[in-house]
Amino acid sequence: MTDRPDEASKLARLLRDIEELEKTRSALLERVEKTRSKLIAAGNRTAAIRASVDLFCDHITDVATAAAELSVLEQEIQTADRGLEEARKEASGSEFETDSLSETLDEADEELERLSSIFVDRRVKHPKGH
Repeated sequence: MTDRPDEASKLARLLRDIEELEKTRSALLERVEKTRSKLIAAGNRTAAIRASVDLFCDHITDVATAAAELSVLEQEIQTADRGLEEARKEASGSEFETDSLSETLDEADEELERLSSIFVDRRVKHPKGH
């Protein structure tokens, strides 16, 4: 009979150990599930961050491209400004030349009129007769 109570106590102890192991297993499964859930959330955040970084990189590339295009435009504007300055200087020189030519033509006109009047006066004073 002593074997039976001993066996019963061993069975009771085994049953408690099994229940304790089941509680531990259940707690571990719960922790694994929480960890899995957190990992999924972290993965989703990581994917969102990667997408944001990709968009940011695209934006930086667009800004760099725009900056390069702006630099080219600035150079073209400077070139055009130099061309305009040269054209202005040429126009200013042409204006001076035009004024000078105009004065020369006026003087030539006056000289022509003077010579014409001298010629006409000589004809009138010295008529050549036949």
